[in-house]
Amino acid sequence: MKFSVIIPTYNDWQRLQQCVIALEDQTLSHDQYEVIVVDNSENGEIPEEVNLPSSVQLVHEPKPGSYAARNRGAKIATGEILAFTDSDCIPGRNWLKNAQKHFDQTTDLVGGKVEIFQPDGGSKYGYLYERVTAFPQHNNVPMGRGVTANLFVKKEVFEKMRGFNTTIKSGGDWEFTLRCTEAGHHMAYADDVKVKHPARNLHTIFRKHYRLTCGGALNIKREYGHSQLRMLGSHLKSGFTGRKKRSKVELSMNERFIVYSIDLMKFMYRVIIYVGVIFRLINPDKVRE
Repeated sequence: MKFSVIIPTYNDWQRLQQCVIALEDQTLSHDQYEVIVVDNSENGEIPEEVNLPSSVQLVHEPKPGSYAARNRGAKIATGEILAFTDSDCIPGRNWLKNAQKHFDQTTDLVGGKVEIFQPDGGSKYGYLYERVTAFPQHNNVPMGRGVTANLFVKKEVFEKMRGFNTTIKSGGDWEFTLRCTEAGHHMAYADDVKVKHPARNLHTIFRKHYRLTCGGALNIKREYGHSQLRMLGSHLKSGFTGRKKRSKVELSMNERFIVYSIDLMKFMYRVIIYVGVIFRLINPDKVRE
């Protein structure tokens, strides 16, 4: 069984090098996997200070969007299993070796654990929030929703399902894995298949929320024909009645207050975004995935 590790990157060369170093240090024999980096920048120019191992295949995908980049990597992959991660992730040493154990005749996709860590100089509030809220794979994978920070797919299944949908701006990983599982392909959660992901600072958290809200609004309008006003109403309703599943992390009263305060700010921010879209102050089509 050979793996093809596919990593899209958009001007994130410094963190990409950390990811590649971790892949060079895998306990799996090097002849059992390849690493494909897909540069999704506009011009395909690589900074002079970037030094990738000669074993890394580097290709350029000019079409904007990480899903287009991942599809590009999958086209040239020679492995039986496509292993997706992101340039800001650090795979554990046994990432590939442990993933091997979870594939059999009945398992077509595997979603692994994403551990949040606080990078040097990182926001303690961002770390606290994402430690509780980010990437709950143990909850989502059993429901058919996996993230490409840590996702394995049999190549034959990926090709059969025609890869990621490049027309949507956000949620393409969930859309793909749900499409696979609804077609009868089994996806398993693997707690021992781990990557580390740096906690975002609050500015980056809200920037991502802006992108996801705009992309989600486009997806819902395209799929269901709902108006932005109806989506705003649904968001307001879910904000008052919905309950989110959280990671089982012990928190003090002060920490709970911080997490709930950030949740409230995100809720209000999303309302503002919807209002901006309704009054055409925001064009979600121009938001880059």
